[in-house]
Order: sequence, then C-alpha cells, then structure tokens
Amino acid sequence: MAHRLVTEGGIKNDDLVLVDRAGGYGGTWYWNRYPGVMCDVEGYCYLPLLEETGYVPSKRYPTGDEIREQCERVARHSNLRAQFGTTTTHHQWDEASRRWIVEMERGTGPGQTPESLTVKCQFLITAGGVHPSPQIPRLNGLNVFRSVPGKQVIHTARWDWALSGGSQAEPDMVHFKGKTVGIIGTGATAVQVVPHVAKWAKQVYVFQRTPAYVGEHSQRETTEEYWQTVAGKPGWQRERQANLDAAVMKVADTPDLVQDGWSQTAALAAFVGREGKIIQAGEEEAHERALIDLDTPWAEKMRRRIDEEVKDPAVAARLKPWYPGFCKRPTFHNSYLSAFNEPHVTLVDTQGAGVKSYTANGVMANGREYELDVLVLATGYTNTVVDPSPEMAVNAPILGRGRRTLQDKFGSNDFGNLFGALTHGFPNLVFCTVAGTGLSANLTPALDTNARLVAHVVSQALRQASSSSSLSSSPRRAVVEVSKQAEDEYSRKVAERARWFSALFRCTPNSFLDDKKMAKAKEKAKTDEDDELERRKACWGGGILDFQSMVDEWTKKGDMEGVVVQC
Repeated sequence: MAHRLVTEGGIKNDDLVLVDRAGGYGGTWYWNRYPGVMCDVEGYCYLPLLEETGYVPSKRYPTGDEIREQCERVARHSNLRAQFGTTTTHHQWDEASRRWIVEMERGTGPGQTPESLTVKCQFLITAGGVHPSPQIPRLNGLNVFRSVPGKQVIHTARWDWALSGGSQAEPDMVHFKGKTVGIIGTGATAVQVVPHVAKWAKQVYVFQRTPAYVGEHSQRETTEEYWQTVAGKPGWQRERQANLDAAVMKVADTPDLVQDGWSQTAALAAFVGREGKIIQAGEEEAHERALIDLDTPWAEKMRRRIDEEVKDPAVAARLKPWYPGFCKRPTFHNSYLSAFNEPHVTLVDTQGAGVKSYTANGVMANGREYELDVLVLATGYTNTVVDPSPEMAVNAPILGRGRRTLQDKFGSNDFGNLFGALTHGFPNLVFCTVAGTGLSANLTPALDTNARLVAHVVSQALRQASSSSSLSSSPRRAVVEVSKQAEDEYSRKVAERARWFSALFRCTPNSFLDDKKMAKAKEKAKTDEDDELERRKACWGGGILDFQSMVDEWTKKGDMEGVVVQC
C-alpha cells in the first residue's frame, strides 16, 4: 500500500506515516514465528514486489523470516517511515478542518503506562489485513491452567521461543523434552507445527475438530537456471500471479505455469469466484452439484494420499475429510500426516465437537481429561470475511460524518461501498475489506490491486484540487468521497454475483465462515433467501481477474466516475 502511494500516487515519503502495533514490518509475518512457519503459496507469486526490489527467494516456498525480510526490504526500497509499537484507539472525521483526528497509544516498555498521542491527517487509510488478531477458543478454565506452576500456554501467532527453547532460525525446542504437549487445531498452521514439536516432546496430543485436506508440498531451492525460467522477462510476477489465479479458478485453456498443489485444486473457484455465469435465485442447488462433481476426483485423490502416508487404518480414517475440498482452506505439507506414525503422537478426533474446556491439568475432550505440560493453540486468527468492517481489523471505532461509526454502516441496510475501498459518509477514508473486492488464494495480487486503487484515488484527488480554478482550492483541502448512488450501483452488482458463493453455506464451519455466521446464513435462507444486505457484503463473485480488469478500466478512464472531489 505505502509503496504504491509513493511510486504511483506521487505521495512524498515525509507526508506518509505507517502506524502498527507490531515492532517492525511484516504484518502477519512479523508475528508468525512458530516452528516450521513458511508460506504454502508459491513465494514467486506471494512475496510482494520481487521485480521492483530485484530479490530472488532462496526457495520456492519461503520461510516466515524470509517473507518478513522482504517486507523490510520493500520499506527500505521505498524509504518508508513507520511508528511501531503504536495502536490507534479512535478515529473521527472533523468537517471544519477537513482532517481525520486519530488518537493513539504508544508503548513505552513492559509494565509502563502507554503514551497517548493525537494526530490529524488528511487521508486515513486502514490496512489491517485479512487476519488482524490471534483467535483463542472461548472456553472455561484457561486462566486456571495457566496459573498452575509449570504449565505453559503458547499461541502460534505469538510463539515464545524462551518457553520452547530454540529460535525461528534453529527450532531446537529443548525445553519440550520430557513434556506432554497438546496442540489444538489442524489447519494450515498446525500442519506445519506438529512435525516440529513431535521431534522434541515426549508425548504429543493433536486435538482435531475437523480434519484437513493435506496435499504434497513441492519445495525446491531456487537455482539460477530455474529462476530464469520463472523471471525471464519484464512483468513476469504479475503474469505468474494472474496465471495462478486463473488455474485456481479453472479458467478454460489456461496453461499451468506454477504446477503445484494450489494450481491443481479442482473447485476452489467456489470460494474465490469465477467470471462467467451469474447464478440466479433457484439455481443454487444445481450450482453446488456442479462444484461437487468438479471437486470429487481431487478430494478422493487427497483421501488416498492419507492412506498412503498413515500406517494405522483407524487413524487414517479419522484424518480423512468428508466434506468437499472447497469448504476449507487446503493445506500442503510433506511431514504432517506421517507424524501420526510416531508412537508418541496421538490424534484426538473430537468429531466436530472440539475441546470442551481447560482444566488445571490440561483439557477436556471426548468426555475425558488429557493431562498436559504445554498447550499450543494453533487456532489461527480472527478474519475479516466473518466481519468485513475495517473497524474490526483495527479494533477501534471509526466515526465519519454525523459521528456515524463505520461498524454501523457495515451492519445497516444502507450499506454499500465502491470496489471494497470507499464508502459514502466517510470522506478521505480509504480501506481494504473483502466486502466487494476480488478474492484470491494468493492474497498478494488482491492486496496490490487495492493498493493501486488507493494510490490512484488519493493522487487524483490531490491533482484535481491543484488544477481547480477556485481561488480557495488547494491540495491540502481536497476531500474525496464516493457518491451514494455510485456505491449503491456497485453494491447491486456485488449482490447480483453473490449467489456464486451459495455452496459455502452448506459446508462445515471453517476459519472464514464460523459457526455463528453459518447458522445466521441458514436462518436467513429459511426466512429470506434473497437477503440483500448479506449479498451486498459478499466478495466479487466474478473472481479476482474480473475484479482487476474492472478496476484497471475504471482507473484508466481517469475521471473517477462515481467519486466526488471537493477542493
């Protein structure tokens, strides 16, 4: 986002400040330092701005520290400034000054009272990400377990190497020797953590609510010869990203340049959308059947892989997903399944019930207590698909005109936005939300599309203010806001395409559609199948490539249709 504002939006480095509660660059990858952490999307597509920085990833699927280093490299490349260790606590639009008033708290050290700050800014840009905060199961007894001497709790999003021993570079978890470790979760994080913990712990219990599809992870070193086949021409990264998206969506006549687990999935288009047919009311069941037919051969192949990797047929059976492959995020790892062949690694299959509570000794699951020394919560993050309001991502109120909160706008019948980036009533606020935007299995091109859009909107607003003939006009007084008519028209198009995602609400709960949201959707389906508000808040059903084409066409026109600039 900041890079595009500087390089394409013409914003001076001195006029731009990044604020983050973290202690450095990286976003999720600043926090993700657990053993085995790596990206399971190909790094040549995932790592941002490889072509611009000239960086060559060491491996096809880079580790978390390498991803974090690339984020730091981008910041140096663009000469960015940041205020780290700082949390925004309140944001309010001031009509008189045409500025956002932002209250912050800056950390001053452990046990110290945070320093309060208040600043004014012309443009407020929220970029809290898709996974803003660690998620912990809301069960009774966690503090009881933590208060017992010798008991330890670690969340994978805040891994404490002082407790486990080792480091991210050398994950020798010597403090786990002789201990019983319980791991809650079997998603993308857990499949990376389990094999590493199993190397050191005396006993490992893996608590499974829902089994995951686990595909092969085709890791390889990046040789100079191989790199030339990947990055041999200008524009290679955007082309490769688009090719991966096309392969995931199963766009006809698309050559598979990436050829990995993601590109060879069968029906993930159910989750990310696809250009073409708009699903009408009454066509949902036929649409779901078509997706399941497309998915079945791939899902059966993944289940056969479990039989090949896991020696005990009973354990293999419990590790097999029963749901369509598009219902949950697939995972890719070469050591997770085989870890259950180790005599000290035990699968605790709760058959959808999950862990019931924490105790002084460990956890309760399947009607019995499991005694633990260490509890690892591989339970992921909150996400902005469940609640797409940017307030959720920053965890602080955002008040626009008339002191209306953004959360209220996102929950009201007059909700609307333009391209998932602008909403009426909140001038000079630009954000990134999944509501109304294109979704990609590889988040980077989706985020970059938003960043280019933001840079265009800000730069055009300042340019129009500079060229205005009004004597009182000035770039410093520029105010940009989408019209109500434009956001309603765009949100109508989003709602029109939203039934593409109808099959997901028949799935098992997952990290993007939790129990409450799925129950709410099913309840609405009984009372009002065509619930307009929920469909207006959907992702763009035409998929990321269609969304990118639409945004590119809008920006190339240059007139910012539907957006009003006041000077």
